[in-house]
Amino acid sequence: MKFDFAVFNTDQINKKLIKFSAAGLMRSEEEHQREALLSRAPVGTPAHMQHDMHRVIGWSRQLGLYIDGEMVRVLGCIEYPENEEDCAQLQDRVARHRKRVNDAQTARFRDELSAKIGLPNNGNLSFLRTESVFAKREGLAAELYPEFFVPSTGLVDKDGLVEYGELLSRTTELWPGVFHDKKRDLVLVAHRFFRRRLSHLNALNTEFFRSFSGVAQENPKLRARLRLDPDLLGHPASTKSLIELEYWRGPKYDEDISKIPSGVAEHKADEVTRQFEGVDRTQIWWKAPETRMVGSAPTDYRTFEVEELIEDPSPGLADGRYGCRYAHAEYSSSADDITHFDGAIRAYDGDKYLIRFDASIDRAGKNSDYTKLFRFDGELSVPDWKRLLSDYYRGNNLIPEYLGAPQDAAQSRSATSSSAIREQAEAPLAAFISLSPGRLTDGTMLYPELFLQIGSQYFPFVEVGMGTVSKYLDSKRDKDVTPIGFHDDVLNLSRLGIVESDQLPNQFADEIRGLADALEEDIESGRTQKVAIPIMWQNDNIVVTLTLAGRAALVLPMLRRLPSLIDLTRMPSEWIEAMAHAIAEIAPVKAAAVIWDGVDRGIIEIKRSGEVEVQWPMSASWTEAAIASGLLKFPDQLARTDIEES
Repeated sequence: MKFDFAVFNTDQINKKLIKFSAAGLMRSEEEHQREALLSRAPVGTPAHMQHDMHRVIGWSRQLGLYIDGEMVRVLGCIEYPENEEDCAQLQDRVARHRKRVNDAQTARFRDELSAKIGLPNNGNLSFLRTESVFAKREGLAAELYPEFFVPSTGLVDKDGLVEYGELLSRTTELWPGVFHDKKRDLVLVAHRFFRRRLSHLNALNTEFFRSFSGVAQENPKLRARLRLDPDLLGHPASTKSLIELEYWRGPKYDEDISKIPSGVAEHKADEVTRQFEGVDRTQIWWKAPETRMVGSAPTDYRTFEVEELIEDPSPGLADGRYGCRYAHAEYSSSADDITHFDGAIRAYDGDKYLIRFDASIDRAGKNSDYTKLFRFDGELSVPDWKRLLSDYYRGNNLIPEYLGAPQDAAQSRSATSSSAIREQAEAPLAAFISLSPGRLTDGTMLYPELFLQIGSQYFPFVEVGMGTVSKYLDSKRDKDVTPIGFHDDVLNLSRLGIVESDQLPNQFADEIRGLADALEEDIESGRTQKVAIPIMWQNDNIVVTLTLAGRAALVLPMLRRLPSLIDLTRMPSEWIEAMAHAIAEIAPVKAAAVIWDGVDRGIIEIKRSGEVEVQWPMSASWTEAAIASGLLKFPDQLARTDIEES
């Protein structure tokens, strides 16, 4: 596997105008660690290309929450497979993860949901979690709600679209595209063709449904229609809003459609769009103006068609077919509005798609299975139409590109990588909180993590510095572990573990006070200018590591405040906000780089550069190994005498 480190999230307002609190981000990680511990599952989740559950690209793990004087960041790591063995391991891990999570999230709703549905063949139901916990079976919703699916009922047109206003009069829209029937206490949802790859595994296009609902309800004279999913019924108590942190910009462009020339325009996708969205090209066709009689008055109309051509088959369709998004509109020059607008999926089998792929949209004909998804009739303003069109084609940059969206609004397609952040100056004071399942059993002491190789032997060591801190910690290490000090002004202290006891708050305060007093002496003497101090303890079978790092003169006051800021008997989500506020008070910053060194081990540390002299007491075993490896060369008589005396 190869690894990439990145900032996964922050507590700042993002481009979707959503703000996650530091406590919420921390609580999410705590719950995930507990779940992994209880289920004995690997920590982490599958990483997908552009939120598509059918395109697994790696395994994603949060490493911890990083705090500086500006914000709180979630730091993480993505593992990418490099060979067939890696790919097989990843697919197996993903399959087990999905089954475990889906079973756990649907289990408590299955019996009640089946009872609410109340059909005799409920034993054939399967269950999945997306916007709600859904029961799934072909034709399930259509069987229970024929009024929303069968054209003869009066609420549904010949294409199978339900009148949106009538749907809202009988249900409540809980989330965009998700509707609650209070009478049966069940959830209906928009058709799966509104999902990526036309698949139930992926989330709905909430951007489109938010625009659809807004336009429909703000324009009561506009007739709006929508296709529902005939196969899913959900439990209302389980309904949640799914958040996909993909920024999809809004179009801002010229509204004068009359100036657009007739004919076909083809926009070829760049490599990034092809990789992320699987879109090869998009074809747009404005037909020549035509005159129609509206009542007794002649009216000029322009007809618009657009179709997206994709690269790979759609998993939501059977037999390897290709499902392409298609839209159609009519513009009235006299009304200066769109008078008709609909969207659909054109599905092609392999042979027909090869023919379609090589043809222009004006010569392609209608050689596909056509499923209409939504429709508007009436006066729809051009800005609203462009908003709806862009949102319907979520992820396809070619639509706003054609419509003239400004380049400076281009969406960001990747996480902020550590290599890009390294070019900035690092924060003068930072903290890092990491969690891992486990227990501390070796007492309050320094825990060795690193080993020095001498010849064929490995020797554990702890870093303690060269001054008063080293003396203070001398009794807090295993005597078989060698203490090391570096002859520079940097101290990367090894983890100081504090074991749970009846007097934990007082014990913690005493340890911190003693360490802070020792550090202050080393700062005043000039021995220590930069420092990283990781402190570790256990809480409910979760090991918490808190590292303070940066300029020693700033770490010191933060260290002294720890006993009043944090409670070791409570999880970090309960005190991270107070810690973030304190760090911002002591060392406010803007646009500082993350201290990435050590995050893969659950800490942060100060990076050293160049050659640095190291000091450690030589034990007999170290001396023997150094002589055997040739690192130390003494006269034979002296070497034997020294070893015997040791």
